[in-house]
Amino acid sequence: MRKASSRHAIRLTPVALALLGFTACVTAQTAGTSQATATLEQINVRSKYEREDLPVRAPGNKAASGARLGILGATSIVDAPVHVNAYTRELAEDWSAMTLQDVLENDSAVVFTTNKNHMLQNFNLRGLDMTAMDIATNGLYGIAPANSVPVEIFERIEVLRGPNVLLSGMPPLSSVAGTVNMVTKRALAQPIADLTLTYGTQSYFQGHADVGKRFGDEKRLGVRFNGVYGSGEMGAKGEDQSRRVGALAVDYLGDRARFSLDVYNSENKIDGGSPGMFNFLGNASIPGVGYLLAPPKGDTNMFRGTHGQYKNSGALARAEFDFTQDWQGYLAFGGSEAEGKGLLFGTRAFVTGADGTTRGAIYNVHTKSERRTAEAGVIGKVATGSVQHRLQLSANVLKHQEGSYNTACNYCYTTNMYNPVDPTFPTAPTFGKYTTENEYRSIAVADTMGFADDKVLLTIGGRHQTVKMPLSNYSESRFSPMVAAVVRPWGDHISLFGNYTEGLEPGQVVGVGYTNSGESMAPKQTKQMEVGVKLQTGALTHTVSAFEIKRPSFIGNNGAPLPTMVDDGEQRLRGLEWSMYGQVAQTVSLLGGITHIKSAQRNTGRDTFGTPEWRMRIGADWQTPVQGLKVGGRVVYTGEQWSDSGNRLRVPSWHRLDLNASYATQFGRTPVRFNASVENVTDKKYWSGTFGDGFVMAGAPRTFKVSTTVSF
Repeated sequence: MRKASSRHAIRLTPVALALLGFTACVTAQTAGTSQATATLEQINVRSKYEREDLPVRAPGNKAASGARLGILGATSIVDAPVHVNAYTRELAEDWSAMTLQDVLENDSAVVFTTNKNHMLQNFNLRGLDMTAMDIATNGLYGIAPANSVPVEIFERIEVLRGPNVLLSGMPPLSSVAGTVNMVTKRALAQPIADLTLTYGTQSYFQGHADVGKRFGDEKRLGVRFNGVYGSGEMGAKGEDQSRRVGALAVDYLGDRARFSLDVYNSENKIDGGSPGMFNFLGNASIPGVGYLLAPPKGDTNMFRGTHGQYKNSGALARAEFDFTQDWQGYLAFGGSEAEGKGLLFGTRAFVTGADGTTRGAIYNVHTKSERRTAEAGVIGKVATGSVQHRLQLSANVLKHQEGSYNTACNYCYTTNMYNPVDPTFPTAPTFGKYTTENEYRSIAVADTMGFADDKVLLTIGGRHQTVKMPLSNYSESRFSPMVAAVVRPWGDHISLFGNYTEGLEPGQVVGVGYTNSGESMAPKQTKQMEVGVKLQTGALTHTVSAFEIKRPSFIGNNGAPLPTMVDDGEQRLRGLEWSMYGQVAQTVSLLGGITHIKSAQRNTGRDTFGTPEWRMRIGADWQTPVQGLKVGGRVVYTGEQWSDSGNRLRVPSWHRLDLNASYATQFGRTPVRFNASVENVTDKKYWSGTFGDGFVMAGAPRTFKVSTTVSF
């Protein structure tokens, strides 16, 4: 075991060396600016990163000009009848991103509901909750890791807001927040061989190898490999984490057919602790203090001596066939498996005293899950008179099984939120059998019609979905329609759009204590209406939309002597959202947006907890006069929000400043890129948000990362 003194003695050495190298390179480049301008070509290491089958990057390179919209296919942002953004790998690299959370912190529609660097990464999208298991991969659910999504193996991250069961179907855990789709990397026209070394607070080191090449005289066969290994102190003080990721992507491009295979394996480990989530309201047995105390430092280690491990593996195969010039068929299938052991969730504590006295809870968990998925369909283009049609018919199936067992220390020891004690970690549980089993089958059809030379695009479609829960003898079906339109009355630079979409969640079998115990409740249909405008001004693209979402819920009707479970509750969200990306000048790029949401539980009259009314993420980059040197940053703001469903405790608003810089140069013929970033520059202490009903989380402290990428 390392001594604390030796750990602190070596901690600054890698940082000092990295910053010294960064400064030396910039200084040398500045000293020879006049000569370099005349003799060196403009350095653009990332130019070879473009995949030809993806929408091109927009000016500024942080976002793409289009996204894949499930059954609607690849669509430009301005032609999409929904509010969608697509983030690029360059954005991830600028922030030395490791997980999906590092990228989605740039999106104002997203608020995370788990601590930074938590073993699990759950978030709130447009006011509705989503988990890592509900992330899509190349348009299919059931493939992505179940706990934390590594971004190193992906090319794009596409975020489609709002319920949209037609476009993508139902995810394993039935989130209706929207679709987050991860697009995997492929071998490119030019070979790639990159090695990235990263150092982060406190003493975390990571290496990432990215190698790809196409083979054959016509470069039809492509192979791309990404491997990541990292280890060191990260998260809470004294908490060690490790990451291991391996991913292989193989594809073949034929004259009339295309094939691809993606496989991955990942493992996350934590050892020595975790940050906490705190409840200030108390319960019947533990009286709380009833008001919010000042937050502890973001790296306070509430659960020292604990450990956890999560393993994931997955595979996805896809084949596409061109029957004619206008008709194509496709088939995709795959699945994933996950297993977690140890401290994975349940890092909860009840604060019982004004001095920070706290009752702690620890869970030793053993969870397993597996998912299997397949989809087949046809896509075609036809014309009826002057109307152009893009038709798609698809059928898919998704099976999900999961079980979790734990041994718990339920608020069994006394500690302090500012000065925690070491708890006794419960013994490991024995895994039994799967306790959740869901099966989703559906058939979907959509027709996008183009009128007046595509100045008007009208999409009509629907998905018929059957939900089965064999363990509960539950089987129900529902049809979910979608109607959407895009109109461009004043040219290509402005488009008006609107949509009516639905999301679908399984119903449930009513339990004991109700007059209708044993009854199968119908699936819940969440409905969204949205209107908006997309505007291109120079090299900037804006999307502004207003929306209303109504999500039903099952509640008891307060009948006597027993209540009846009824579908009579409703969560209503009304919002206004603006997002933008691109360049405001040749050397200045922007990315970000503002989201305003008012969410209420109609049956109680209270606001929905964990849904801040205002969210803002505004980032900017400046390409300096020093060739290859770029500096930037972002401002993150989250408004007030209720911590609990009873609206008893209000979490104050907070804001944070993050900065980054990158420098691209060449040593001989070898391109090299340096990146540095700092999150929470002022080391502010704040409550970042909520987890579940009544628990709040402390924001992460000042955190920095430095990385070097060598392109061989």
